[in-house]
Amino acid sequence: MNNVEIVVSRFNEDLRWTMEAPFNLFKYIVYNKGINDNFNKTNVKQIINIKNVGRCDHTYLYHIIENYNNLSDIIVFFPGSINLDWKKKKAKRILNNIIKSNYSKAYFIGSYVKDVKEKFKNFRLDNYKSADKTNLLLNNESILKKCVIRPYCNWYNFFFGNTQAHWVTMCGVFSLDKKDITQHSLERYQRLIQTVNTHSNPEAGHYLERSWGVIFYPLIHTVKIQE
Repeated sequence: MNNVEIVVSRFNEDLRWTMEAPFNLFKYIVYNKGINDNFNKTNVKQIINIKNVGRCDHTYLYHIIENYNNLSDIIVFFPGSINLDWKKKKAKRILNNIIKSNYSKAYFIGSYVKDVKEKFKNFRLDNYKSADKTNLLLNNESILKKCVIRPYCNWYNFFFGNTQAHWVTMCGVFSLDKKDITQHSLERYQRLIQTVNTHSNPEAGHYLERSWGVIFYPLIHTVKIQE
């Protein structure tokens, strides 16, 4: 289990879900973006306080950048809001598969599409509120900071060019084999984080959410499963 690292991006969630099975079999690195630390720490091995920008998308890139040369073999990325049913279902499936593999494989559960860029080519978003009620208590902003490059197809072309990727996962719940991260340069992630590191509610975060299967393309070592 020491080769599995779980990263949690937390704002105001209580993280009580970490006490439930199968979550209670693991230890967590919590990136705390909130103004308090009122959360369950029973299975937390490390707390890192960082600026509240970019939602979970920024957190994941931040972890990769800061630990690029020292990543665990398997990295699991969770938002603090795993208590929401649709996120918990996917998170449990990922962890149960990791356990069944004897902690040797990472799992990317999502949807296979013909072309990610084509699927979301006209996507843009002006307003968004957190789906987690506890987060809304501290921050109920809804107006997004618009991406400098929009809509999605233009943003995609700028970062990924003619790459034709096929896998999409939503809600910020996925795991990766380290080798699928380090096949790309550190500079790749440093460029991407620039799109979400200046505002707490950036439109670019929603572009990133739709692009995890592109960012780490091709996912050779991570097991891909259809939702």
